[in-house]
Amino acid sequence: MNIKKLVLSCFGLGFLPIVPGTWGSMPAVAIFLVLHYYYPAAIICGTAIVAAMIISSAFCLLWAGEAEKLGNEKDPRWIVIDEFAGQCVALLPIAVINRKVLPAAIAAFVFFRIFDVLKPSPIRECELIDGSCGILGDDIVAGLMSGVLLQIIAFLFTFFR
Repeated sequence: MNIKKLVLSCFGLGFLPIVPGTWGSMPAVAIFLVLHYYYPAAIICGTAIVAAMIISSAFCLLWAGEAEKLGNEKDPRWIVIDEFAGQCVALLPIAVINRKVLPAAIAAFVFFRIFDVLKPSPIRECELIDGSCGILGDDIVAGLMSGVLLQIIAFLFTFFR
């Protein structure tokens, strides 16, 4: 397996037979939780999540369109680095808080996967864009929508306490 395929598949997770997108999202949550546990300072965790999002997005933008053309398949299932990047976006709002984050991280994961699977508007429209931008765009928007929903719920829970 070449380096491009290895990176785009999140080190082989994209080749798992069942729900590869879910497997591709999990490492972002695991990295986030480990970072938050060992380095609870919001600046460290937030910076690491932003760096992971930027790096994974860059690899996706550089290589995913080429892989799509070579395989003659729109948004191949095995490319899951876009799910990793989108999950980082969903986790970013909770990366900057400094309290117990396990329930919020689980909620961010669940919301992201729901949005990514159901693809409500505008996620669906982003997916229609050709090439790397379409592969990555729908997941970034799903991550944004997940993060916003998570913050609304967090606000409502603290407001109505």
